[in-house]
Amino acid sequence: MNVRTYFKTTLADRPDLKAFTKNSSWLIGDKLMKLGVAVFVGAWVARFLGPAQYGQLSYAIAFISIFQAVSILGMDSILVKYVASAQYDPGQVLGTALRLRWIGALLAYLALVVTVTLFLDDDPKLRSVTLIVGLMMFFQISDVIDLWFQGNSQSKRTVIAKSASYIVTAGFKVVLILLGARLVMFALAQVLEAGLSALALYFSYRLYKASSKWSYDWKLAKLILSQSLPILVSGLSILVYMRVGIIFLREIKGSAEVGIYTAGAALSEVWYFIPMTLVTSAAPIVAKKKLHNESDYNAALLNLFAAMWYFALTVSIVNFVIARPLMQVLYGARYTGSSTVLSIHAFTLVAVGVGVVQSLWIVNEGKTRISVYQAATGAACSIIANFILVPRYGAAGAAASTVLAQFAQAFLINFIVAPKLFKMQLRSLAVFIKRPNRISLGG
Repeated sequence: MNVRTYFKTTLADRPDLKAFTKNSSWLIGDKLMKLGVAVFVGAWVARFLGPAQYGQLSYAIAFISIFQAVSILGMDSILVKYVASAQYDPGQVLGTALRLRWIGALLAYLALVVTVTLFLDDDPKLRSVTLIVGLMMFFQISDVIDLWFQGNSQSKRTVIAKSASYIVTAGFKVVLILLGARLVMFALAQVLEAGLSALALYFSYRLYKASSKWSYDWKLAKLILSQSLPILVSGLSILVYMRVGIIFLREIKGSAEVGIYTAGAALSEVWYFIPMTLVTSAAPIVAKKKLHNESDYNAALLNLFAAMWYFALTVSIVNFVIARPLMQVLYGARYTGSSTVLSIHAFTLVAVGVGVVQSLWIVNEGKTRISVYQAATGAACSIIANFILVPRYGAAGAAASTVLAQFAQAFLINFIVAPKLFKMQLRSLAVFIKRPNRISLGG
């Protein structure tokens, strides 16, 4: 039975699969729309700013992403699990999460101010741009509402809200280009998108509210923080190995080389949304399978892994083949070196796909500490690889370092810290190779 026939014959009598398909379709449709806009508007912005200024903006975004992870506190997957399982009052979950996010955002921004003042004193423009982009953290507190929608397989509402803000912001960037605006205005555009998204999520929530009022529960807060702390540490480590190359590049090669790297990596990273979207939609389904049927739960994870191998390897190979002509058409002659970055960086998608699926296993098995060891391995690998490769190969070296770090944390280290997970990943690769037309959610 092929994939098309499987879905056609099972959607009617499989409400969980139907919910997954509907939810992920909305999310993927939203991301595909954003993909089209991001590729062309992003390339236009890069052409307008040039490698040096584009590198400064990219550096600022990468820099604040570390503090952004702190403000989120690693709670996302935990909260989706709580909402989906209905073991806690939804109003208490959302209210508690909101207060924790406010505290996290405030502390993270204060830490950003101190860090920027100390370490970016040699570049006043970059310092200003970084502090402006950092304001996004306060607006992204509203993503608590997004988690409510995810936990109830209502991502359609998030899609509509965020797509509207994204389109408006893209239009604003086009206007900035036509007016010949300064770099700082493009930094403000990042904040504008976050603000509009927060406003749109608020109005969406008013149409689909939780069954109870939001309230803060300190016992629940302690429970959430105790479970999310390993994920937070893991998330920070992941950002280190994903972004440390940019820091190495600026310090060793300058902002222009950061721009070259970012242009190529951006076209590779735009594909990350598909595995992340599928896992976001599958999370509540997998959580429920874990509660009711262990066999169905394992089958669903196995097939999700297999689907990721199939998708990620296909896209990575295509990007490798078309990297040079694609970069020439979109970014122009000043970004020639970015084609090499794209052809190498494209293979991070394989590790990302496997990594996001394994996060479902980690959360549902209650083994969040494993993610700390995985991420620490990736961070160490990235720092060592960048230290060796960036001085010699520049942006291409940073791309290779990212690929090595991704595979180390998402796959290789599991042989030591999570043998059961490692065996499932190997089995899923065998499923993909031997019978790719039999991939489903299982159960």
